[in-house]
Amino acid sequence: MWCPVLLCLLSALSVSWARPRLHPLSHEMVNYINKANTTWKAGHNFHNVDYSYVKRLCGTLLNGPKLPVMVQYAGDVKLPKNFDARKQWPECPTLQEIRDQGSCGSCWAFGAAEAISDRLCIHNNGKVSVEISAEDLLTCCSDCGMGCNGGYPSAAWQFWTEEGLVSGGLYDSHIGCRPYSIPPCEHHVNGSRPPCTGEGGDTPKSCSTLQDYKYYRHL
Repeated sequence: MWCPVLLCLLSALSVSWARPRLHPLSHEMVNYINKANTTWKAGHNFHNVDYSYVKRLCGTLLNGPKLPVMVQYAGDVKLPKNFDARKQWPECPTLQEIRDQGSCGSCWAFGAAEAISDRLCIHNNGKVSVEISAEDLLTCCSDCGMGCNGGYPSAAWQFWTEEGLVSGGLYDSHIGCRPYSIPPCEHHVNGSRPPCTGEGGDTPKSCSTLQDYKYYRHL
């Protein structure tokens, strides 16, 4: 009885020990990934930076609230070789929009606000096309994390479900109730805008009280 179990344990440990202990930003790591010959090619995006800096760019925090899981089985549905959401739902302009979070670790809020905007439009067949405010989520959800210093995507969705969110477009767009107030910047490239100062920092303080203009999950 114990012999097969011991063999399985030793086998698993040998595989773990065989894996190289490579620094995530090293040339060796890039070469190790590319030797797998997958559908993409690894490369260097950062030069002369500490690993802790790269970790700070990831504004998503783990161990957030657990949301209900719904499993659907596709059965014999045949998937297409190509799929472009922009062509599938041309009446939803937010699917083609690229937002800039600026010098703020608000990717958790941006990802949720962008997806919510898209799903509202798709669900209503284009009858409701609105840019959901990332800043409203960033500043109003006290349980979502630390604002510009990271947050929980699952908490963002829970907040929208229970509290709702107002509309709000890009920086200086004057679109919706709460456009984004942090200016765009150049993310690790040379361009016409000022360079980003990093992901983090001070979160905008004001929180919207425009209850009549909030969009909810049930729309």
